[in-house]
Amino acid sequence: MKTACVLAAWLLCFGMAKAGDADSARFEQLLAAEQAPDGVVFEIMAWRDHSWDWAAPRLRDYVERLRARYPRMEFALVSHGAELFELAREAEGAERPSIRTLARLSREGMPVHVDGAYASWKRLGQQDFLDFVDIVPSAETQLADYVNLGYLRIKLEPPHATD
Repeated sequence: MKTACVLAAWLLCFGMAKAGDADSARFEQLLAAEQAPDGVVFEIMAWRDHSWDWAAPRLRDYVERLRARYPRMEFALVSHGAELFELAREAEGAERPSIRTLARLSREGMPVHVDGAYASWKRLGQQDFLDFVDIVPSAETQLADYVNLGYLRIKLEPPHATD
């Protein structure tokens, strides 16, 4: 595992890693760490339709593996790209497996926040989103609040430049 982390870091430093490898490398470093942060806040800002189809399974995998390694670790998710509109009640495909995965993670204690300022551009408020979604005034402020609480920030990147 140590060799894999060194190789991933080397690839990132030289700009040869594919999209999605950055969060994977950061995740693997966290998994190998002797001491865990107080929590992890995952960030996503994607701009294509169905971004949750790649992000939700990866998020579930990350959370499950981190819970196995650090049982007391807390998690949060902050969405502030076009993907947040897929979490609206009226969104096409709101019953997709990826959205159900996010709902399950929320039921297990991971808050799912979306940027209220961005949502308001489409005139969407709290009542317009699925029940497990929390609207926050500013995604950047919410991310900073988590970091100030001792959370590590991991930005979920699309795989192989698909987003």
